[in-house]
Amino acid sequence: MRRIAALTALSLLAVTACGGDDDDALEPIADTTVPADTTEAPTTTEAVAETTEAPTTTEAPATTAAPATTAAPATTAAPASTAAPDTTAAGDPPTDGPVVDVSLIEWEIVAPTEIPAGMVTFNATNDGSFPHELVIVRGDSYETLPLLGNGAVDEDAIAPDDFIGRIERSQPGETMSAVFELTPGNYVLLCNIAVGPNSHAANGQVLSVTVTG
Repeated sequence: MRRIAALTALSLLAVTACGGDDDDALEPIADTTVPADTTEAPTTTEAVAETTEAPTTTEAPATTAAPATTAAPATTAAPASTAAPDTTAAGDPPTDGPVVDVSLIEWEIVAPTEIPAGMVTFNATNDGSFPHELVIVRGDSYETLPLLGNGAVDEDAIAPDDFIGRIERSQPGETMSAVFELTPGNYVLLCNIAVGPNSHAANGQVLSVTVTG
């Protein structure tokens, strides 16, 4: 059977080859071989991992400035020391009363021994070589006043009404002035500076005066 089939096929081929209309010619069979579709390797996906930007550093909040130091309240100035009301500059008597010039030297007081009563201005000039002062006490004499062991007058033992006042100590060449009210009577002018066993008054720096009415 196979042989018969083969012969039949050959016979048909021979007939076709030997003639027949051109129209009957078979068109060549289109090449149906599908070209190999070379699939291009898929494009490598670029790394798209976006670099995450580091978050912006948050600025540190502005440091709050320390509150301004409250200035200490202004210290109230101590009131000026009130000068003794009876003290004035030398040579400038505050009243129309008597003016007495007193010289303080070692160891003596030089001044008038009679002074008019009233508001008396004393100008005490240190004409010596050491500091001196002028103290005015009511009394008959230096010897009748209460004295300390070194010969200085014990001012604490004098009655308040009998202690008239003091012109503070001055240095050599200085003049200190003060005004005292004197009523008629006997007074003693003296320098009551004392150091240890030494006393200016005990050395003779005293003067008894009389205030006349």
